[in-house]
Amino acid sequence: MAFRTETGYILRTPNEKAKRYARQMKAGFVRETGEKLTKEDMAFRAGYLAYQKDSNKAFKAKHPRYKRKTRN
Repeated sequence: MAFRTETGYILRTPNEKAKRYARQMKAGFVRETGEKLTKEDMAFRAGYLAYQKDSNKAFKAKHPRYKRKTRN
């Protein structure tokens, strides 16, 4: 759940951040504001998404019988 702080920043959960980064990369590396992403921005987003995948694989390897209780 994203929310604004007193300073005006929007804080997102890691899941929301990953979805947003994936959407930006799929849209031809264009931000919602219409700016093109720099190479550094693209590399950061790709690294963040790779980190999430690696973390998920490590968790699943460590807990092979884990079942989510919130989704069917």
